[in-house]
Amino acid sequence: MFTGKLHPYQHDGVDRILSDRRLLVAYSMGTGKTVMTIAALEDMLGNGDIRCCVILVPNSLKFQWAQAIAQFTDAPTRTLKVRGVALTVPTEDVCVVVNGTPAKRQQQWERAQHADYVIASYGAVLHDWKHLCAVWADALVLDEATAIKNFAAQTTKRIKKLRPPVRVALTGTPVENRPEEVFSIMEWVNEKILGRWDLFDKSYIIRNWFGGVTGYKNLDLLHRNLSKAMIRKSRLDPEVAKYLPAVTETTRLVQLDKTSRAIYKAILLDLQAAMDELAEAGQELDVAAYYAGVRPDGGFGAQGKVMARMQAARLLLDHPQLLMDSAVAYHESKTEGSEYAAQFAASRTDLPDLNHSPKLNALDELVATMVGEGAKVAVFTDYRRLLPYLSERLERHGDLVHFHGQLTSDKKAAALAKFKTDPDCRIFLSTNAGGYGLDLPEVQYLINYDLPYSNGLLAQRNTRHVRASSQFDRVHVVNLVVEDSIEERVNATLRLRQKLSEAIVDGQGQYGPLAVDVESLSDHVGNSL
Repeated sequence: MFTGKLHPYQHDGVDRILSDRRLLVAYSMGTGKTVMTIAALEDMLGNGDIRCCVILVPNSLKFQWAQAIAQFTDAPTRTLKVRGVALTVPTEDVCVVVNGTPAKRQQQWERAQHADYVIASYGAVLHDWKHLCAVWADALVLDEATAIKNFAAQTTKRIKKLRPPVRVALTGTPVENRPEEVFSIMEWVNEKILGRWDLFDKSYIIRNWFGGVTGYKNLDLLHRNLSKAMIRKSRLDPEVAKYLPAVTETTRLVQLDKTSRAIYKAILLDLQAAMDELAEAGQELDVAAYYAGVRPDGGFGAQGKVMARMQAARLLLDHPQLLMDSAVAYHESKTEGSEYAAQFAASRTDLPDLNHSPKLNALDELVATMVGEGAKVAVFTDYRRLLPYLSERLERHGDLVHFHGQLTSDKKAAALAKFKTDPDCRIFLSTNAGGYGLDLPEVQYLINYDLPYSNGLLAQRNTRHVRASSQFDRVHVVNLVVEDSIEERVNATLRLRQKLSEAIVDGQGQYGPLAVDVESLSDHVGNSL
């Protein structure tokens, strides 16, 4: 039985799940999608409408979901020790968390046959497919459902074969960068809503003579059709906003020193040459790859060269050592690192002091001030290799934890628990692995050390601390952006992608054309040079 307390705006979501049974729950991040879903599932379990629910989540959220079920239901609980940290979760006859070695997972899947809840990561779709299909589940919940936004991914293809009567997709960002993403999600939730792909393509996507996407149309119609199987509430809605902290977002511009600026301009000259080559080949920059964060190193010919040089510029702006690390990684293993970074580093004798980073200096000053106020701080970056450099500089301000994709789910749970419970642990350093689903109500300041390519990922990052359970009336987001650099263009482009998302998901805002072609990028580089 559900024992939690819902805010008034959450009742609408619970009611829609119970009535529709196949629904995209697109409430903004931090508004309580997890607790709403548990309330609906408990109702269905209690009435005998379903016997078992499988919940697929990002690996880092498995234990967070188990803890939420223990917190908001009357299920019997047990204390689970995860790397010395005690977690309260339901007993295994109620909730099985699939985790660990293949042998342990097999035993857990066997126990899952008799549980009310089965929580597994999306990796189970690939590694434990036969076990997953053997569970007699009437309901399937996809948390952070953008995991199936890519049509071609094997995980997406397999999940779309799973069609229990109750299907609930949870994500605050169903359109991260392109309408095609929400089509893929809705194809699993309810394939009748948006119809066949060829008709969707003709109705909403503008293409050039070569088939490339140049824009989108009829977004008001797309919003209306999507709403037939989607419930959406924004954190800006008056009925929601009063339960969440106010958010102040600022951009801190960072100036490069003379030496770093000279190296940066050298990379831009190489980028300009690569763009000229791309134009001469009659090619266009692949918008989909650009916004998906694909950064090949020559793998796509002239386009790969452009993207590799853009990546090198971003590495330099974050920390010169990252560029050198990429070069070293390429020499050690041709499958890692960047060939361009290796060639560039070998050709220069004037590389700046690898320990000198204007952006890291700015971060150090910000964190010192914030921690000095007694606040806890979360810092996000695109690059796992950057975390040791951040840690080395920031550890003087207090204990800190790392959170990234190469940690096991046990280590992630332990790091998160330490940050939440240890008053001396003041800094949460995370890659994008921490951008999805984590609740950080203890955080007052969130700093984007760099900006991701994806608007959806940025929105996810920026709301980790904007929670109904926040300890503060106001929280802050600070974006570190190097002045007069490619980072300013990324920032502006992300804002345009946000407008596209708002037009589709919220049915408001004006979406204009987004120039990501070679000509517009050349103009930007030319202005910087």
